[in-house]
Amino acid sequence: MPRDWESEDKRTKVMNMFYDWSQERDIMYKIQKCQRNWNYEKFDKIAEVTKNEMIAELLWVAENSPAKQHEGYYDLYYTADRKVISDIYKYTWGNTSRREPPCNWRNAQANASIYMLWVAKEPITMQNSNADGTLKPNTHHERWLNAYCSIGISLGLTIRAAAKMGFATGANKNHNDLNGNDFWENKLGILDDIVAGKKKIAYGLGIGYPQEGRDRWEMDETELMIGAANGSKITLTDQETHPRTGKKMRKAKIIDISVIDKAVDPYGVEHNIPEEAKARVNSFRPSGINIIEIK
Repeated sequence: MPRDWESEDKRTKVMNMFYDWSQERDIMYKIQKCQRNWNYEKFDKIAEVTKNEMIAELLWVAENSPAKQHEGYYDLYYTADRKVISDIYKYTWGNTSRREPPCNWRNAQANASIYMLWVAKEPITMQNSNADGTLKPNTHHERWLNAYCSIGISLGLTIRAAAKMGFATGANKNHNDLNGNDFWENKLGILDDIVAGKKKIAYGLGIGYPQEGRDRWEMDETELMIGAANGSKITLTDQETHPRTGKKMRKAKIIDISVIDKAVDPYGVEHNIPEEAKARVNSFRPSGINIIEIK
């Protein structure tokens, strides 16, 4: 309905008849934002007592969110192990810093205290029918649409639950390899299913407490990838094609921003290197979403 429907005060009064509308809006504003720095010390202190229970509740929400026909369209992977997260975080390149000349950061939201990862898959059941009454096979494209829709619902409800628990969150879609090593597929043990087309890595979610006194887009990152604006099909060793997919590779170089202010990428282009890592490109952009009443 139109955004100017009635008055803001009246809408608030009506909604407060059912639940705390002001608090709900605060939650919505909070989860719109992607957190990129983390207070590990605060999490560890609280986790000494409640870590298992907090994670169990988040996983329950992620598992039990609505899905078409209540089918299992995804698997959930998670960790709250700082060493594991530090290792997998190294393979989250893709946060565009600049397009000309191209360079990108890792996605610092993945370096949180908890990391959850949704992997789309063919469910073990088949509940969707064709017009003639036969069952749609799991290879049907609409079955994969169901999977991504289910993951979106699950991801959103998990983000909301985490915010209600007092956490900040940051979603991440960049789970790439380097030099064609299929890092994520091998780490999760699903390479064969990926190759067979039965599973697809979809979305990850970083969960934790933000650092106090810092803007959410400030990152504790000292490395920048130059030569590429995203993290897809990247080679640091001059490979021409990806060893598994055969797709053309993009040459790049990783440099330490704390020790250098200029660098040349593999294509001979010189880059001015930023002094600190920030990611606020989309922080204040209008949504562009139109609201239209069906008549």
